[in-house]
Amino acid sequence: MPPPPRPRRPSDEQLSAAYGKPVGDLVEPGLKALFVGINPSLWSAVSGHHFGNPNNRLWPTLHAAGFTPRRFLPSDAPELLALGYGIVNFVNRATATAAEIGDDELRAAAPALVGKIGRLRPRAVAFLGLTAYRTAFGRPRAAVGPQPEPVAGAPAWLLPNPSGLNAHYQLPDLARLYGELRASLDPAP
Repeated sequence: MPPPPRPRRPSDEQLSAAYGKPVGDLVEPGLKALFVGINPSLWSAVSGHHFGNPNNRLWPTLHAAGFTPRRFLPSDAPELLALGYGIVNFVNRATATAAEIGDDELRAAAPALVGKIGRLRPRAVAFLGLTAYRTAFGRPRAAVGPQPEPVAGAPAWLLPNPSGLNAHYQLPDLARLYGELRASLDPAP
């Protein structure tokens, strides 16, 4: 069976119109893990799917780390729920880059995010972005991996942002780090 066709790149007009638009949370109570992005990209706001650019490295990372049975496209994201995974953002406002989200906005978003995590009660919460997590929670020395303090009762993990702009981490590094979270969710007998 051939792979599905890749979505066309949104037009400049569509991307401009997407500034500031939200992308709905992909959640349900009792998830194995809740992934927390920084904010939606313009492509995500146009498509309505988290990590909406089909070239975003989240999708091959999730597959390589064992979260998904195949490499998903952004349009396959709703299938994550059946696997026990969800996605939300610190700030639900689309921008061209996450750098457009200020420190004050991240800090202001943290209490509502903590409340959401508390209501959803995932087995783990994974923050996908070191700087955003450090800023929002006032933990400037937080390092990649499991965190010493839970968030709203859920074990917290700090993982690198899968954006291609984060060139410090290559796909094998991302897969290994995300795979550590995956292994913690279903430890081998």
